Parts: sequence; structure tokens; C-alpha cells
Amino acid sequence: MFGHSFAARAAARLSFVMPAVAVAAMLAACSSRQPAPPEPPPATATPRNSVVMPAIAYGVTAKGLQLSKADDACDVPASLRQAVQDQLLEPYEFVLTPPAPDNAKAAPVLKVEITDLLANAGGLYGGPKIVQLRGTLERQGEAPATFTAQRQMFIYFGMPRSTCSMVGVVTYKLGEDIAQWLLKPVDAAVLGER
Repeated sequence: MFGHSFAARAAARLSFVMPAVAVAAMLAACSSRQPAPPEPPPATATPRNSVVMPAIAYGVTAKGLQLSKADDACDVPASLRQAVQDQLLEPYEFVLTPPAPDNAKAAPVLKVEITDLLANAGGLYGGPKIVQLRGTLERQGEAPATFTAQRQMFIYFGMPRSTCSMVGVVTYKLGEDIAQWLLKPVDAAVLGER
């Protein structure tokens, strides 16, 4: 008789047809592909798109206590600087470390100091995590603009958090506050929560 069942013959035909269809589809996709447009050159720092930010300092609290690195197990200056850099809004693109390059010498200078820090160990169970800041923006030909800022985190819903991850959330929000303020720096501004 026929030797092979109908199903076997159909499977044999499909095994030949399917790879041919896949190859044809790939060839069609490749032939319709145009060369990628050239990427724009990377931006360079200028006075209009940059902010110079010296090292964030530890200041004095309202009670007259001098803060230091010993009071900061979570390295708030590093996370705050990164938070500002990550959240800059146009026209700003760069946070520069002094000295600024020659092509950005006239960029505004943002000086920030930590004026209070509460980050007891124990994560969520160690109590609130609070960071207070004072900042000054110096621009050529204009009066300095200042701000104070505070953010805190006490209750967190979800998985338990470590102390430094909670402080990181606080500094990230402060970075957002500062990035927004840089767009329209009003003197004596109060940022964050008060």
C-alpha cells in the first residue's frame, strides 16, 4: 500500500517547510534593515549644563554638635552626591568635582553640608532615619541662593530594610529635591519635609 501514514507524511513535509519559512522570514527582516543612524557625539560639560559640587561636608547640628564621619555609618555624602547626579533635570547634565574643567569654569557651585543625621542601627526597628541639609548655590554675577532640607523615613511597608538602605531612600529623595530646586533656585528655600 502506501507505506507511510498520512500523519507521518504531513510531519515530513512540515519539517521541510518550517525551516524554509523561518529562513525566508530572517532574510526578509535582514534585507529591510537600514544602517543605524550615527549616534550623536557625547555631551561635554559647559557652564550651562553643569554644576560643580565640592565634597559634602559634615556641619554642626542645631544643638551645636559637630557631625563627623564617625556619626555616619552609611556614607551619606556619597549617596547624596549620586542621588543629585542621577536626578539632574535639563539643562543640567553633569555634577563636576572641583576644579571644574576649563570649558565649565563658570558653572554654578553647589555647596552642601549635613546639619543633622539620625541613622541608628537596627533598620526598621532602630527608629526613624533622618537627614537634614543646608546648601548654597553660588553663581557668577548673582547673589548666592540657599536652602535647607530634611527628609525622614520611619515606617516601611514590605520587606524589612537595613539602616543604610533606609538612609539611601532618604538621600535619594533629597537628591530629587535638590535637582528640582536647581531649576529655579529661590533663596532661603525649604526643601523636603518640614
